[in-house]
Amino acid sequence: MKTCVRFSSATLRLLLRTGFVLLVGFLRVTGARAADIKLEAEMATLTGLTTATQTAGYSGTGYVQGFDNSFGKNVSFTVNAPTAGLYDLAIRYATPSGEKGYVLEVNGQQSAGMFSEVKTFTTLQAGKVQLKAGGNTLKIGGGWGYYLIDFINLSPATIAPPTKPSAVLTDPNATSSTQNLFSYLTDLYGTKVLAGQQENDKLDEIAYVRTHTGKEPAVGSFDLIEYSPSRVEHGAQPNGFSEKAIAWAKKDQGRGIMSLMWHWNAPSGLINQTPDKLWWSGFYTRATTFDLAAALADKNGANYQLLLRDMDVIAAELKKFQTQDIPVLWRPLHEAAGGWFWWGAKGAGPFKELWQIMHDRFTRHHQLHHLIWVYTAESNKPDWYPGDAYVDIVGIDIYENTPLASPLSNQWTELQGLFNGNKLVTLSETGNLPNPDYITAYGTWWSWFAVWTGSDYLRKQSTSLLHSVFNHPDVITLDELPNWRTYRSVTGSALEENIGQLTVYPNPAVDGQLHIRLQAKNKVAATFTLTSSTGTEVLHLAQSLKGGQNLVQLPLAHLPAGLYLLSIWKGHDQISRKIVIQ
Repeated sequence: MKTCVRFSSATLRLLLRTGFVLLVGFLRVTGARAADIKLEAEMATLTGLTTATQTAGYSGTGYVQGFDNSFGKNVSFTVNAPTAGLYDLAIRYATPSGEKGYVLEVNGQQSAGMFSEVKTFTTLQAGKVQLKAGGNTLKIGGGWGYYLIDFINLSPATIAPPTKPSAVLTDPNATSSTQNLFSYLTDLYGTKVLAGQQENDKLDEIAYVRTHTGKEPAVGSFDLIEYSPSRVEHGAQPNGFSEKAIAWAKKDQGRGIMSLMWHWNAPSGLINQTPDKLWWSGFYTRATTFDLAAALADKNGANYQLLLRDMDVIAAELKKFQTQDIPVLWRPLHEAAGGWFWWGAKGAGPFKELWQIMHDRFTRHHQLHHLIWVYTAESNKPDWYPGDAYVDIVGIDIYENTPLASPLSNQWTELQGLFNGNKLVTLSETGNLPNPDYITAYGTWWSWFAVWTGSDYLRKQSTSLLHSVFNHPDVITLDELPNWRTYRSVTGSALEENIGQLTVYPNPAVDGQLHIRLQAKNKVAATFTLTSSTGTEVLHLAQSLKGGQNLVQLPLAHLPAGLYLLSIWKGHDQISRKIVIQ
């Protein structure tokens, strides 16, 4: 019989305030969860702000108002953390005037986030923050402003790898290479991050990365923008861009992972006026009168037919990649919820209908079975999601204007809350290189990242940072990719015929040793190898197996956590199993 003593959170706070040291020691010894730290905004230091009580639902004696888009108006908390480490951050807020952005600063390090539109107070799980033991400063202000802050809550955090989704694509007829690539991405998720780079035909950004890092990105992201018929009508000449992308994908035995997006110039209604509505900016809402909702409402109308015409043109380009057996991370209609692109200007309903029409037209009408569909999400707008049957991967585009690299923990946390193991989550566009040490420390295991192009983004990154990221042990580059085209178990019939029963345990491996139990019909000289996710052989063992039951043990204590491929060889015959080491 066990006796359990419980204290309420209020009692714990009282005991801590009165210096009940023995209780603190008891909690540390038993591993019990330390008390949360609650910070009432009205009790903090206010700069340019006031307290109020008009909006119901607040805690304490009131809340803080008066925020605008200047970080100069902020609420500053002093946080006395009992121990150094990561803490889960929750913000109690309200946004009577619609969704708003905010800037969070912890000990001088800034990050940005979004508040959904809510008239009454609600709580946002805003990711993790790093605190030092003793005094810390936490500030909130700026962003889009015009929100209300009730309190901040901090609780000791734990880091766990993300839940892996099923490696089943939305297209049941996906090509073998496409399915194998998706299986590789799924198994890798939570252990390593793939380095990517957005290409620019005029700047040659991938070459820039190669020059300054000695590495090639594992994911090359290209844009089919110039193939939009309304751009070609105005003189765009895209000939050869698809071929350039195909040539890159074929490098290094064809292991480069291809990502394609499409800044879709509106099919009609280009305003074509200076200064910011010229024809080449026709993907922006401001530069076109094209009405998606009206086009979808009239399936026999001219504008709906133009939608299909444009999709058919892009399908012809995508067909070139399928013919070359190049799977594509297909990322169309991105950032729709922002409303700045015409495909999102009429709201969630028309956008989702357009996404589903495209999915059906490409996979059924055009028989394109090499596409992995990547939806670009807004973390606080779940109503825009096209649905599990139409999306394979969820991405987010983050452009934070902060003086120091942000952990991006708040966006990661929100997307995990929305999709929680249903879909892979990736950093599909970013204005700054992510810090791999933050990825490990905060557990933000994006599937891949891709930095945007140009002097404001990629070329604004310091070359030393670029080199360190692309050479980081947790970041996979092109030279480190395995042959994902044959990622599924490769088997040899003669070896499989001899080995009738094969059990590998524990998997995930956690005790520093892998046990392989197998039943051999006859004696066989076999070789056991373990290969890392980057294709490096890390273990090699020759073993003579007897007829009957065999137990082979492989030592793993010297290997880092991650995804591995276990292979049993006899000559050229091979049996493979995927292994995870934790």
